[in-house]
Amino acid sequence: MHLDGGGGTVRIAFFDFSSAFNTIQPLLMGEKLWMMGVDNTMISWITDYLTGRPQFVRLGSVLSDVVVSDTGAPQGTVLSPFLFTLYTTDYQYNSESCHLQKFSDDSAVVGCIRGGEEGHWSKQNHLRLNVNKTREMVIDFGRKKRMPSQPLRIRGEVVEEVEDYKYLGVVIDNRLDWKSNTEAVYKKGMSRLYFLRKLRSFNMCSKMLEIFYQSVVASAIFFAAVCWGSSIRASNTNRLDKIIKKAGSVLGLRLESFESVVERRMLKKLLSIINNDQHPLHHTLVRQRSTFSHRLLQLRCRRDRYRKCFLPHAITLYNNS
Repeated sequence: MHLDGGGGTVRIAFFDFSSAFNTIQPLLMGEKLWMMGVDNTMISWITDYLTGRPQFVRLGSVLSDVVVSDTGAPQGTVLSPFLFTLYTTDYQYNSESCHLQKFSDDSAVVGCIRGGEEGHWSKQNHLRLNVNKTREMVIDFGRKKRMPSQPLRIRGEVVEEVEDYKYLGVVIDNRLDWKSNTEAVYKKGMSRLYFLRKLRSFNMCSKMLEIFYQSVVASAIFFAAVCWGSSIRASNTNRLDKIIKKAGSVLGLRLESFESVVERRMLKKLLSIINNDQHPLHHTLVRQRSTFSHRLLQLRCRRDRYRKCFLPHAITLYNNS
């Protein structure tokens, strides 16, 4: 929405935290849980879970010395990302021009800038940052050549600016055309299609082949497609459709096209946002509902890039359904 207005720039800093899960302090974790209203029994259980954890290395029949850890959370467990999210709940910043997006230990600060004002951008983080792995991306759709932006510095070190970045499994580039992401999805889909064909050559039953397609091939093709699926070029849509058609010939089924699946999932996502008053976009949609027809009024879109993205496109699907 900010870029659609013209004359604006968006700067995104993708933060990398050093040993994120290892930073959890059990006593501080307990204090934060108590302030959230968690009962004492649960707090005691979690504190006990995080403290006194013996660790050692086994190499064949040889064991190393045992080290007892009283900080951090065990790696690879389901509970650790959730605990880290609770632990960093007070790590937040949102204003009209700048907001923080978090998913476990993957954090990004998005700054909407006009007229070169970049005052919010150099604030330090609550957690210990790995500056060498932190990246920044500047998105600017202006026709004129963009002037070099003021470099982002953290503790005196300049953060590297990149043209694209893989965030939560999706490749985002500084033109928001999703070309890099589609290329990555296509390669992943083709490599997994090979294994589907191999399974068929072993005379595996059609039911198992279909399960493999849905869980391994389709999951790669349609991962987060609600965000980017409606904004890609027709040529890229055709490439992904070819993979789906080839998979359908292996299964002996006629599978839904890429566009059909994306539109169905976008509409489902929109309905879930409407029914969830805790979702960040819920109140935006409430404001778009007509008081007379109860239909969702379309957002004003000056550029085709914004018109094709999730929210405007999903509203169109909703009104046409």
